[in-house]
Amino acid sequence: MNQDQNPGESKDMSKNEGLNDRGVVSAARGVKAARRGREYLLPGQRWLLVLATFLVIELLVLGGVFEGAELILYDAWFHLSGVHSPGSQVVVLAMDDPSIQKLGPLPWPRSVMAELLDKLDEARVVGFDIMFDLPSKPQEDQALAAAIARQGRVVLASRFYFEKAANGKTVEVLAEPLPEFMKGTVDLGFINMPTDIDNVVRHVTLVDVNMFRAPFPALGLAVGLAATDVPPGALKLEHGRLLAGSRAIPVDRLNMALTGFWGPQGTFKTYSCIDVLDGKVPAAALSGKIVLIGPESPVYDDYYNTPYTSSNLVLAGALPTPGVEIHASVVQSFLDGTWYRRLPAVPNLAILFLVGLLTALVLNRRSPWQGLLLLLGMAVVVSGSAFLLWNFDRLWINLAAPLALIILDYGSITAADFLQSELERRRTRAMFSRYVSPAVVDEIMKDPTRVALGGERMMVTVMFTDIRGFTAYSEKKQPEVVVQRLNQYLTATTKLILEAEGTLDKYLGDGLMAVFGAPIPLKDHVQRAIRVAEDIEEAVRKLNEYWVAAGEIPLQVGVGINSGPALMGNVGSPERMEYTAIGEDVNLASRVEGLTKNFGTLVCISERSVQLLSEEERQSLGLRYVGQAEVKGFTEPVGVYTVGDYRLDK
Repeated sequence: MNQDQNPGESKDMSKNEGLNDRGVVSAARGVKAARRGREYLLPGQRWLLVLATFLVIELLVLGGVFEGAELILYDAWFHLSGVHSPGSQVVVLAMDDPSIQKLGPLPWPRSVMAELLDKLDEARVVGFDIMFDLPSKPQEDQALAAAIARQGRVVLASRFYFEKAANGKTVEVLAEPLPEFMKGTVDLGFINMPTDIDNVVRHVTLVDVNMFRAPFPALGLAVGLAATDVPPGALKLEHGRLLAGSRAIPVDRLNMALTGFWGPQGTFKTYSCIDVLDGKVPAAALSGKIVLIGPESPVYDDYYNTPYTSSNLVLAGALPTPGVEIHASVVQSFLDGTWYRRLPAVPNLAILFLVGLLTALVLNRRSPWQGLLLLLGMAVVVSGSAFLLWNFDRLWINLAAPLALIILDYGSITAADFLQSELERRRTRAMFSRYVSPAVVDEIMKDPTRVALGGERMMVTVMFTDIRGFTAYSEKKQPEVVVQRLNQYLTATTKLILEAEGTLDKYLGDGLMAVFGAPIPLKDHVQRAIRVAEDIEEAVRKLNEYWVAAGEIPLQVGVGINSGPALMGNVGSPERMEYTAIGEDVNLASRVEGLTKNFGTLVCISERSVQLLSEEERQSLGLRYVGQAEVKGFTEPVGVYTVGDYRLDK
């Protein structure tokens, strides 16, 4: 730098260039990389991450990964709602162990079944969950056929199975009751009991359309039709619904419906067959009732898990449910209309997307613990909403996938925010390591909020240095020699500044700018700057001894010091920025460095710095007043002090 041109003239740092304090603050606040405290993903990055997690979850949904979890949550709603009374319309006559002990193993003689039917002559409808497809003794079969005709409201069981035809193809076959029993019945119903992928009965197949032109009903549906005087021929399938008279039952593409359940085994009023036969059950208890007769004995494997028993709560009394009670549930669902509906895939997809969107908004600029607490609350709200829809509207919406999306969004966004924060911490450390000592960097990283990278007013001391006559010296030298000597000088001075916990602001050709008291405030920033100025002069003296011995001419370094409030922060663009000090006191420090030529001393200290010191501190530093000088850009003369005996050679 030319000795006739000081750094402040070549690079003004405040309003002379149109960059005032307010403008710096506004500009710096717009630099997203220089935010205070924790760093977060940018909005675009956040939404891309949310979209990616949504797509991952949706692919898993399409692959059926969450189906098992969705079924478990569906069952949980039944457990949460508790056991309810299904009413008294439907009762079960159990072919149970006490009956088997007295009447013998199944199948019982058909004359016994005929006697049982005669006890049910006032029943509204009687449905059998046992097959009468094989002949027995003629008189036994005749007795049962006559009893069926006398009762007049009997629904018998049939069963579908598959067998190979003569041509080798597998065909569906219906096993029906004997023709003599069919004459007196009001309808047939199949008793096949499909289960879901986890062997739990939630769906029931209501009709079969493979063998007959009209829908063929399941046993529970056939009993319900008979009880409400709806003819079997009235069944119609239409747009995901099974129409049965005035009733509309929601069914899926396999003609399966989500039936209601009221509890585990024994929820429906159950009587033992032997008690009915022995007259222990009064006729009034069965009069006008819908009666289902079927086995309820461990000897006969006709037990199924339902939503109330899927968690295997045997110790809590939630035993698997006999098939006859599941048929009773179908009858009750038909009578009450208590069918459940599963939300189709597209609306579930929309809910999943909405949950992901809300999750991203909830997590926006939250700490991990804040986000966790808010997402726990959000999960409770989503789960509660799902339960309320199930309980009051009998609508089953997917919940496992939304909960998984909440967890994945939280994990991915929190991890990405942490990574972003860590990268920013490293960037900040790398940036400040160029300016300040490692100890100061450690202090900054312990509490990043102490450093307002967007701009903060701080009381600091600013130092400018400049080599006198360096331009003339370098004119006749090789660039490599000039750079080598300059680097030796800058290395020495920079080390002294950093050791005093000063901040190297920038290099200015053959000079530099340093700040004491920022980014970490220092109470003794004035004293530190003055001592560093003396250390620099001593370091240059030693370098001169080395240079003179090497045949080079000695150099002199002017130092200017001024104290006052300055705006400390990052200035620049998102692509390139620097941490610097801006304000009129920065400019004054640059002017004070130029005054070393006026007063013939290498160290000039402004009266603004000296005024911050006590009288005792001034004396201990050995400060002495050298006079006043007019300074460009300032209306009042500036008082100048110096330290030591560092004279400027003319």
